[in-house]
Amino acid sequence: MRRLLSSVILLVLLFAVSCSTTVSIPYIQPSVIDMGGYRNLAVASAVPYRGFVPYTGWIPGRDIYASRFHIRTGYSYSVVSGVAEYATEELYSTLLNSGFFNLLSPSRTDAILNRGSYGYDISEEFRALGYDAVLIPRIDNMSVDEYIYSEPYEEWWTDSEGRRHRSIEYEYYYRQTASITYTLTLIDTETGSIVTRRTFTDSRYRENSFDPIWSRLDDPGYLFRRMLSSFNEGILRQFVPRTRVYDVTLMNNKPKNESAEIAYKYAKDGNTASALAVFQDVWESSQHLPSGYNAALFIASQGKYDEALDLLLEIQNLYSDEKVRSLYRDIMTIRSRNEEGVGQITGSSSAVDAKEHNDNDVYFAVLNH
Repeated sequence: MRRLLSSVILLVLLFAVSCSTTVSIPYIQPSVIDMGGYRNLAVASAVPYRGFVPYTGWIPGRDIYASRFHIRTGYSYSVVSGVAEYATEELYSTLLNSGFFNLLSPSRTDAILNRGSYGYDISEEFRALGYDAVLIPRIDNMSVDEYIYSEPYEEWWTDSEGRRHRSIEYEYYYRQTASITYTLTLIDTETGSIVTRRTFTDSRYRENSFDPIWSRLDDPGYLFRRMLSSFNEGILRQFVPRTRVYDVTLMNNKPKNESAEIAYKYAKDGNTASALAVFQDVWESSQHLPSGYNAALFIASQGKYDEALDLLLEIQNLYSDEKVRSLYRDIMTIRSRNEEGVGQITGSSSAVDAKEHNDNDVYFAVLNH
């Protein structure tokens, strides 16, 4: 918790003015799913895809020239198992590096899940170790569409008598399109029920030339790994509150106030404390609209949202200005999000109702579906 909250303070110090005219307001963006009560989290190994995988299938040719060759698919059960291992490593490292969770490793989580087959109460086992929830990743679908094709090109050559000849040659290519469906299921160890499921899908392709002497196409695991890596941002957005900044441009000195000019120079140089002091003085002495607006910006950049909102209300009592109204609405939204994000970090979420008895059916359903 300290690590995440301290990052806000660092952002205040480092990014209060990100360029000569822009002020950054830091806040904590809450995750889509409130994980405040599930920070002690057990992460299982990814359940591999269990559908059909063509073992010795021939790749179809899209034309008569490509159809002459017998090239096998690069898709195999070893690709399936390798992708599941990669999914496990990516998920665990992504959550670990967020600094938000106290994680139980996949190997230890798997061992407890396996004990359920011998009559042990899985939820009780996790609770005894202090873990609030179990996250089970599962690859529900892995499909690969492959074909080969040819492209003609001209080749000129000269015979021994100096005559030029043209021949038509062919370059051969393959195209692989891979699609994946990846689901994360969160199970509450207190209630033994599913809290949420989140599904991620993607499809990618690659085209490349190949030598007809090949017997097998390239392993499509590369495409699956790229897609799994691309899910990391979405996973963090779903499960982890994170520090964000909202950038706002300073209001120009119009109508011009000579006393405020030095504040703009301070802001450009990154001297935010002096800039704020001058803007506040100018506002209080002359009700200069840009100075009041800019002072509110710098106050908000320090995380003092209530104080900034009070100042903006004061400005609105004297001026009807859309930029002031817009900033007021934006800071209201930021304050609300920050309060929710801080609540998630501090774990101040509502308690779950205790379950009368536990069974392992929900775990088995997710693992063996």
